Amino acid sequence: MQIKDLTKEEIRECFNNVQQYLEAKDIKWIKYLDLGCKVVRLISYSEEFLSHVEKQLTFVLRDKAPAYDATLILWKETDFENLPAKISEKFNPKKNMRLRIEMLYSKQKSLKWCSVLDRDFSKIKPAIDIQIERGFFVGNDKEKDTYYYGVRNLDPEEFIKEGHLFVQFLNNILKTETSNLVHGAVIGLNGDGICFCARGQRGKSTLSVLSMMKGFEYVSDDYLILHKKDNQLLSSPIYSIITLSPVMYNRLYDYLNGSQFVSNNARKDKYVFNISNFHDTFKQNYPIKLCIFPEIVSDKEPSIKPCTLEEKGRAIVQLIQSTLMQTQDLSENWTVKKMMNMVKDLPFYKLNLCWDIDRNTEFLREFMNNFSQQEHRVINTPKFAIDITFDLANILNTETGIIYSMSRLTTAAYELLAQGYSKQSVLQALKRAGNVDVSEIEKEFDLFINALKETGILVEFGTKYAELEISTEKYEYEWEYKMSFIEHAQEEYKQLIKENKNELCIK
Repeated sequence: MQIKDLTKEEIRECFNNVQQYLEAKDIKWIKYLDLGCKVVRLISYSEEFLSHVEKQLTFVLRDKAPAYDATLILWKETDFENLPAKISEKFNPKKNMRLRIEMLYSKQKSLKWCSVLDRDFSKIKPAIDIQIERGFFVGNDKEKDTYYYGVRNLDPEEFIKEGHLFVQFLNNILKTETSNLVHGAVIGLNGDGICFCARGQRGKSTLSVLSMMKGFEYVSDDYLILHKKDNQLLSSPIYSIITLSPVMYNRLYDYLNGSQFVSNNARKDKYVFNISNFHDTFKQNYPIKLCIFPEIVSDKEPSIKPCTLEEKGRAIVQLIQSTLMQTQDLSENWTVKKMMNMVKDLPFYKLNLCWDIDRNTEFLREFMNNFSQQEHRVINTPKFAIDITFDLANILNTETGIIYSMSRLTTAAYELLAQGYSKQSVLQALKRAGNVDVSEIEKEFDLFINALKETGILVEFGTKYAELEISTEKYEYEWEYKMSFIEHAQEEYKQLIKENKNELCIK
């Protein structure tokens, strides 16, 4: 159930109700997170939270702090079913009646979830989100820089499934004009930091972790903070954990001596380790001097070269897209532009990684030992930065900060059009593709062509004619056989090929 467009007074009343509910409990502990550019106070009403905090946030955890910028309140909740009523108990009678009507309309005897949306905070992200079945309470009181996190199950093997601790809260806290949480990796040598711009499965985590274990300076291989200060781009760590696949665990086994096993992520596809034994390599407010776009290739030796304009565009999209997918900020165009502006004036390099991970690390060491003696050219940033990975296109308009996403079928059509094939050739290929709704595809294709023109992504179309094939054999889901072209703009998801269905909401 969604409750939309509450007034500021109603939102404030909700948070006051939450605070009153918690004040009936006893505070168990207070700690602080020193994140370099921000300090976060943690207040916990549950002892069980402490072990998770100590294992994941070891490097930044403090017992005291002279001041703090935000507060995160934690507790173990046992009565999620009654929380929606408790936070809304002082709503006016009309709104409470609407809540009851909504429950009857949805034929729910009890609520499964409840979200409170405040347009002053976000049109998409709720100010309060209660996941009753899953057992989570999330509150974002931006006005007071206070955040709330209630959890039903704090058992280690279950709780670790939720991933890195507090990442969504820290993202909200760190999101300022000059700073942002980033999903990436930063290591370096001699004070020269490298920001790896890449999605998963491109070798950045393995290279970062092994380099750290071999003496490189280290910030993170996963989540980190980027902060612009005095024309310098600085990076700071958040977590003291790494996650390794079973394959990488075996390859790095000899280097893990002294690292503490935390969990197998309750799925057995990732091993989580606390690496506080390597804290002497951790760096806070560490200056970044270059960006590297890594890729695993079949070459016997690693190699590096300056990025082309297209490769720089791909690197920027992958850094931003992987971050925004994790933080659910795809439609925050100002965040996109801020992140892009943080890195666009750095030199970009393409690093081809071989399968010998030790050789990759030593090659990178050789390159960085000579880095300060070399000249490095900064190239322009393309207007449209395009990345096609796993048959999915993501296109960033670097002037507006708008990201466009395509389905696999749409991506296949776009690639052919970009290669200069005629619209008729591509349309016929779409009609011949397996399991495609032929009765709808021509209309969808026309809408797609118009959207490409209107967005400026493709304004001129080629005339090459050929009998083309678009294979859909590897498509697994029904939606993959449909054309989809989504614009993520101004906190809204706009389907440029079909209209979205509106969900029932309370106003």
